[in-house]
Amino acid sequence: MAALRERLTPEQTDFVKAVDAFCERECPPHKLREMTAGGTVAHDDTLYRRLATTGWLGLTIPEEYGGSGGELSDVALLTERLSYHRLPVTGYLTTVITAQALIRFGTEEQKQRVLPGVAQGDVLSIAITEPDTGSDAAAVRTHARRDGDGWRINGEKIYTSNANHARWVLVVTRTNPDASKHRGISLFLVPMDRVDVTKLDMLGHIDTTITRYADVRATDADIVGGIDAGWQALVQGLNSERMIIGAEAVGVGQRAFDDVLRYVKDRHQFGQPIGRFQALQHGLAETATKLLAARLLVRHVAELLDEGDPAPAEASMAKLFATETAKEAALQGMQFMGGMGYSMESDMQSYVRDTLVMTIFGGTSQIQKNIIAGQLGLND
Repeated sequence: MAALRERLTPEQTDFVKAVDAFCERECPPHKLREMTAGGTVAHDDTLYRRLATTGWLGLTIPEEYGGSGGELSDVALLTERLSYHRLPVTGYLTTVITAQALIRFGTEEQKQRVLPGVAQGDVLSIAITEPDTGSDAAAVRTHARRDGDGWRINGEKIYTSNANHARWVLVVTRTNPDASKHRGISLFLVPMDRVDVTKLDMLGHIDTTITRYADVRATDADIVGGIDAGWQALVQGLNSERMIIGAEAVGVGQRAFDDVLRYVKDRHQFGQPIGRFQALQHGLAETATKLLAARLLVRHVAELLDEGDPAPAEASMAKLFATETAKEAALQGMQFMGGMGYSMESDMQSYVRDTLVMTIFGGTSQIQKNIIAGQLGLND
């Protein structure tokens, strides 16, 4: 398949083969529905702990903190293959994103406190969105106020992914109400046993929650990136998040494409496989091209991030193009498979549900276009 002929190093090729073998052994296609309770279980902690034994959860975590080293380029490969095989380990997505903030901006004590557990299978979450803020991440109302030599955090976050599985949550708060919008923001590392969590019933493949903070105690030692200086750490984390969501989208988009490709070769109508009809051929050719382009764009952004370039425009481009391409691939698969495409007996309906959501969480496609336009100087 042309879309899979990439310029990977021998080490990367071996890595992809090892991830595929793990997925096929631990969560084979014929057991996937059972393991996910018909697609309702997004994260299986037992399976996640088995994944931790491979050392892959320690990617990007330095060896001195129990990790295996590696770069975000390796994370992109891992995320894509886990997504392709539909493994119910979506806690990895928020964990790797949150861990980046600790690796880059955390204190030595914070790294020692949290990162070894991440490599062993602890899930992390990050709480940004609030009921009245939506895409405006800087307009946070959750606040931390000085209380003696510590802080008290109060507020409510919505759409906090994987908080119900997490051991730690990174909470975006306002610590200086008199500062300008993008200043006076601090990130607090809070253990989940201090947080009230309500799971939401949401469309898509990742657990989503409301998290509430009622006089949650914290100290200066829990602040990641410095007091009133959390915006920089948050923005760099969001750029990593967009790349990782892009990699996830490429994985599920490729899975949708491969499933429908097999279908059109096997399904006969009018005396021949339906894949011989030019209308279908042209649609699949275009989708194959877009998937390869999305994959290469995601890998390019991962390399930029590894080099220390925050790549705000490129990260938004990767998220925008990869998620929209995955959505197109899944919708095309449903269309080409006809009634079977939206039958609950088929996996295609789950690809459609998941890819529709990918264009929304982590910043909608419209927000990504706004960011790209801003980076082009159109708002100056």
